[in-house]
Amino acid sequence: MLLADQGIVLHYITYSESSLIIKVLTKEKGVISLLKKGARRTASKGAKSKFPALSLVSVEYYFSEKRDLYTTKSIELRKPFKSLHNQIYKSAALIFMNELLYKAIPQEEKNDELFRFVESFLLEMDRVDYDPNTHLLFMLQLTFFLGISPDVESYKPGSALDLLEGTFKSEGRTKGDASPPASEAIVTIMGTNFEGLSALTINRTLRKEILETLIRYYVYQLEGIKTINSHTVLHELLE
Repeated sequence: MLLADQGIVLHYITYSESSLIIKVLTKEKGVISLLKKGARRTASKGAKSKFPALSLVSVEYYFSEKRDLYTTKSIELRKPFKSLHNQIYKSAALIFMNELLYKAIPQEEKNDELFRFVESFLLEMDRVDYDPNTHLLFMLQLTFFLGISPDVESYKPGSALDLLEGTFKSEGRTKGDASPPASEAIVTIMGTNFEGLSALTINRTLRKEILETLIRYYVYQLEGIKTINSHTVLHELLE
């Protein structure tokens, strides 16, 4: 069955001498694997350069319930970004967000709200000036759509986020919990949006701590994530 769908490019895998498997977050089928034949014949000018990380695409593919790899009829850029792939700070954040999505989203599990969130976040990120807290906002907003959002209702001043339980506690803290300053910042970020990012007063040291804390939170909350590697680039750029 030929399906026309919208997608967000997540990952590429070499399949043969001339073909690629493209992992795509689609609106209709969730994360799927698409076989793009002949994509490697023009390596530097092929699919990887035409559709870089998190590109918004239109795809046509032959879907079958009996398969987990679908042949692509066509894939085209749907909404080209103006700044995400050519501004160094935005592109570094994009690489990190890409890795997080690729590892966090289950294969072939439709989630229309998640798809619309990722798409709208990328378009807004492309439109506005870069803010060094953008990736933290994305991580925390994404938790809502993955069903692992921290319980902000349990937060009290001075309390700490329990990374295993997803709740904030004032007593019985352990070394594995988030620090109170990081916990307070997490709650603050969860209550803001792109327009409010510039008003946040988070220094580099705390920003780095929050990022490391949220990565541990994702690892604890989601079985599919063992580690995240691309955040080291963000650390270096934001120093």
